Amino acid sequence: MTEIKTCHLEPFTVIGLVGDNSAGPGYIGRLWEEINVKGKAIMHLAKKDSDGKVVGAWGLTNDETLSYMPLDKKKGKSLYMAGIEVEDNAKAPKGFTKWKVPAFDYLYAFAEMNKLNTIHDILDYAAENGWEIIGSPFDFMPPDSQNMVLFFPVKKMED
Repeated sequence: MTEIKTCHLEPFTVIGLVGDNSAGPGYIGRLWEEINVKGKAIMHLAKKDSDGKVVGAWGLTNDETLSYMPLDKKKGKSLYMAGIEVEDNAKAPKGFTKWKVPAFDYLYAFAEMNKLNTIHDILDYAAENGWEIIGSPFDFMPPDSQNMVLFFPVKKMED
């Protein structure tokens, strides 16, 4: 079983490349390939920690309204941004997009070999422990790790 934790993240900003599910299967992988090629143009904007290291890269899932609501797979477009965390006042260069993520409480876990298993573990944990998923999930890639962290925006349900 995946170890699942909770945390609160204040608003943060990401600059990257955006695609949507109309591009067909594999569009997220293609976005990451493209950001790995074009990302040099935004690396100078990367937010740094107190040691001067890049904070990390995010894969942000969003709905068409850019409100970070849970996706309805039956209707509408789902958007995905592959990018890096930046300072809030950073300007997106031409060809890149900037999204500001609001503050949320999260359930999170390091993704296991099979990312889908980790997603199911988090969803099961939420249901069993009184958490409501209130937004689209995010992927976070810490710079010094091979492990992806999955974040699900949540709120505690009232009894």
